[in-house]
Amino acid sequence: MEMKWILTAAILLMPPYVSAVSAQQLDKKWQSNKNCEACHQEISRKWETSRHSNSHFSKNDLFKKSLEFIVRKNPTLILDEVKVECAKCHNPRLAKAEVSDEEKVALLFDDKDAKKDFHQMLNNKTMKNGINCIVCHNVDKIHLDKRVGSQGMNSITFGPQGTMFGPFDDAVSPYHKTAQRDHFVGDKPTLCFACHYSAKNEHGVEVYATGEEYDTFKKREEGCKDCHMSKKKKGYASNFAYKGKKPKERMVRKHRFASVDNSNIMNDYLDMKGMVDDNYFIIKLTNHAPHKIPTGYGLREVILRVVFLDKNDKPIKTNEYILGSKWVDEKGSPTIPHLAVKRVKDTRMNGKSTNAYKFPIPKGAVYAKYSLSYRLISDGLAKEIGVTDPFFLREYTFAQMRIHL
Repeated sequence: MEMKWILTAAILLMPPYVSAVSAQQLDKKWQSNKNCEACHQEISRKWETSRHSNSHFSKNDLFKKSLEFIVRKNPTLILDEVKVECAKCHNPRLAKAEVSDEEKVALLFDDKDAKKDFHQMLNNKTMKNGINCIVCHNVDKIHLDKRVGSQGMNSITFGPQGTMFGPFDDAVSPYHKTAQRDHFVGDKPTLCFACHYSAKNEHGVEVYATGEEYDTFKKREEGCKDCHMSKKKKGYASNFAYKGKKPKERMVRKHRFASVDNSNIMNDYLDMKGMVDDNYFIIKLTNHAPHKIPTGYGLREVILRVVFLDKNDKPIKTNEYILGSKWVDEKGSPTIPHLAVKRVKDTRMNGKSTNAYKFPIPKGAVYAKYSLSYRLISDGLAKEIGVTDPFFLREYTFAQMRIHL
């Protein structure tokens, strides 16, 4: 009863709810990559295969269920409030970066106008289109503070609508203004780190640190582009024939933002070799990437699996080694990184390193089949969170080999 009176007093003392979420909406012509396809067909097609195009919670079951799980475990939070916080990186063209106390109370009490405003802001065409063309190519300045970590939209300054920035100083377009910016030139990962450098949860636990890992393990100024886009090759940034002239051939990159589902990136940057040493089968794994494997969202796992077979090719024993992290809550139960009070296990590979993983050879084994796979989340936590999308439940196998023992 006392809590009810406190909440009632809070809502009565607050000023009337006033909508403040629509002032920075993009013009319709910039809301979707579909308006860019006429001139940038190949770039747009590759981007549509990327996780950037699926960054909105409506297209990402793990993200959506994680948001709901956070609120379920912390009743003091409001779902739309958490969505706004996460959208700073997941959808940086969000119309506002903070939820005011007035808006929190209005949402808490199911104010019809507040719920409508936030629904429209969080589910409009721009947001649902993900990390699209206007998100990256409208970034004018970057002011990432590495001591704080990635802040997404708070780490960048967007240019005026209608101006697209890129790596070329002579680009022209009949559709928009163009300008060159240094963060698109060369290999430096400056733009990527606006969202992918590092982040900590409310307990001070680091939930991802790809940029920090890069700063620790890099051997040279490699950046992210060669791996997650592609190496430069001859092609066309635009297929538009400006003033009747043929499109200009340039050195361009694929906009695939490589992940486990749209590339062979694990094969490209992990080398695996099996060998026998006395009574052990050894998998030697070399990580050529300048960050840990796996990196990014902390529930990802790399699985090394060895199946020992007898002379008739019948399985005798299966061994697995998981490269990944384990996070726990206040009760010591497994949880997602954003709710963890501690990371209790970290078996990931360092960047630019080689590790050997030893498996005892059982009696009667004549052959060994070994494989390298990748999971976006473990089966146990997927069930706990409520993830059902097969994309996140699938095990992605990148290499399978067989050796005579």
